[in-house]
Amino acid sequence: MQKHTLFLVQAPYANLDKIWNELPLMAQPNDSIVVMGEALLHIPENILATFSHIYCLSNEQNLLNDSVKDRMSIIEYSQFADLVLQFERSISLK
Repeated sequence: MQKHTLFLVQAPYANLDKIWNELPLMAQPNDSIVVMGEALLHIPENILATFSHIYCLSNEQNLLNDSVKDRMSIIEYSQFADLVLQFERSISLK
């Protein structure tokens, strides 16, 4: 298991500014972030530049802007399950 943290970002669109402002205060650059649902509609440049392990579920990738897709890892549900099992702790941001 990894000592890093897995962040699950599932915030509704109305809460995204708050979540994206709080995330860099909590997360380390080597932490992993899975962005889900409406949170995929807007991912700020500073988040993409700071964090190198950002994931999106394959069935939700249609919510991403094309310019963002190349900067994220698109994963299947089975890969998501494997990813979750690698971490001792996870934090859900809603």
